[in-house]
Amino acid sequence: MKRRTYQFAVSKNVGNLKISHEIVETGGITFIQVLVQSDEKRIFPPVVCTVTVPACEVHEIWNPKIHLIKALNQDWFEYLNKTNGFTGAPVQALIGMNNQNCAALGLSDTLNTFGFQAVPVEETGEYAFTMEMFAEERIARESYEVTLRLDQREMPYYEVLRDMTLWWEADEQNKPAYVPDTAREPMYSTWYSYHQMIGEEALLTQCRLSADLGCKAVLLDDGWQTDDGNRGYAYCGDWKPAVSKIPDMATFVKKVHALGMKVIPWYSLPFIGERSENFLRFSDMLIDPAADREWHVLDPRYPQVREFIISLFENALLDWDVDGFKMDFVDEFVVTPFSGRETDTRRDCESFHEAADRLMTDCIARLKNRKPDILLEFRQTYNGPLMRSYGNIFRAVDCPFDSVENHVRVTDIRLLSGDSAVHSDMIMWHTKDTAESAALQIINILFSVPQISMRLDELPADHRKMLGFYCALWRKYQNAFIRGTFEPLNPIARYNVVKGIFAEQFACTWHTREVIHMETLYADMLFVNGSSADKLYLEYSGTDRSERLSVDEGAGGDVKLNYRMTVYDCRGEVKWEAGIVIKPGIHVIDVMPGGAVVLQRVFGRPGGTV
Repeated sequence: MKRRTYQFAVSKNVGNLKISHEIVETGGITFIQVLVQSDEKRIFPPVVCTVTVPACEVHEIWNPKIHLIKALNQDWFEYLNKTNGFTGAPVQALIGMNNQNCAALGLSDTLNTFGFQAVPVEETGEYAFTMEMFAEERIARESYEVTLRLDQREMPYYEVLRDMTLWWEADEQNKPAYVPDTAREPMYSTWYSYHQMIGEEALLTQCRLSADLGCKAVLLDDGWQTDDGNRGYAYCGDWKPAVSKIPDMATFVKKVHALGMKVIPWYSLPFIGERSENFLRFSDMLIDPAADREWHVLDPRYPQVREFIISLFENALLDWDVDGFKMDFVDEFVVTPFSGRETDTRRDCESFHEAADRLMTDCIARLKNRKPDILLEFRQTYNGPLMRSYGNIFRAVDCPFDSVENHVRVTDIRLLSGDSAVHSDMIMWHTKDTAESAALQIINILFSVPQISMRLDELPADHRKMLGFYCALWRKYQNAFIRGTFEPLNPIARYNVVKGIFAEQFACTWHTREVIHMETLYADMLFVNGSSADKLYLEYSGTDRSERLSVDEGAGGDVKLNYRMTVYDCRGEVKWEAGIVIKPGIHVIDVMPGGAVVLQRVFGRPGGTV
């Protein structure tokens, strides 16, 4: 292992603060413990820590929000270099050739806001991780402590990020929430298929059809709570079903349950609209009363606000027997500029961060007391280590029609999500598209839990076949896709090869014309073509096991190790089958775009070779 160097620096003589640090190194990981102290309780001025490393072999930068640079609508988002418990995650990574880690820096504080980024230093040929504390929330304190974890081990970057996730999980504050089995099953969403114009009978039709595809829940998105069809949140805050759409929510939930599906309604958790009945109650308990829009963000520092929000969810469980909630816009608590009262004796918290954490912690505890297997979905970018202690489903942020961005986003989330369920943004496409093109919407998100948002009864026959085939294939290889070892390669190329391994089951998707390298063969292997190429280039560099097997391997006699190969098009139609002996070297297999190759190990003499 190469000895990688680093330099550490911290602001000096900042407001007469006493700033000290201690360094502990173990097994290629450096822990830098920073302590900031004052002689009296006061508001700390900003303090900056810098870890500088040589730019040797660095070719890529990864962080939890960098996917937005590739987004079609990057102007939707801000705070790309800001992280706290409700947006992003406190980690940056520098990656070298062949997906190897160069340096990854993580922070132990997963709640408070940091300015955090990795930037090149042109003058010295280095990269500097910069971490700014105390710039966002001005809270008086006497001391503060944070640990920086610098990982310079030479190993795949995705293994380094996995270990960073385990480090966070060891803190009780970040202990991941329980994940029910349903959280890892496909779901139907009403958003792209109906937006706000939903109706009970139409929804029940989609539930019946999606249940046939393996969907176990319906996400009842924005629109169920209002007759208003305009975008925006002016009517949010009462959370009563619009009788013109769903006359009786409890009855609707029973009908969906009878189909074997669960119901998860959408709530814009921090918003209260000026046209809601509850607005006047809380018009003086807002973070942003001066906001030039018809909805505002409730201030969680008021106990009345927290109890109001919690009771909304609790009553929905009791009155309607729903199975969970899609909790949206949680990050607004700590990213919305404050324009309210500076002081108010009715508040029982000074810190936005601590108040929002208290709200979420108390809310989740009370909901789980009512329903232990409750399903709780949060959307990117509020998917960091602290958020995993609240919710069990994390969905890619909205990217309609954009299969590539959906692919990148679910991969970004999975790299830091451990065993939490990671869902795709709802997949959609045009009904006049080709089946091969439409198939890319689901191929690109196979390594997540699919959410489907099409009017299934209006799909052309070949689209129905395509969707049915890939839903069935996902169920068959579900363990390899979402439960096993996760190896997303080449972030700079938008993860153009992704592999998943669970015991003897292997799955792989490729998205550009690539050679798929294999050092180990597995009993059941799936390769899915998410590219425009018409061939699978499979290079095996392991041991040649095509000769006689030993009795210990269960073969007995003069038997060769070989595979049965089945090639499917995107509709699930078998194009050809053959035997194949996989020896070291490159094997070229014809497979059409949007198609799949299945290799299943068999004993006996092969029917053919390539």
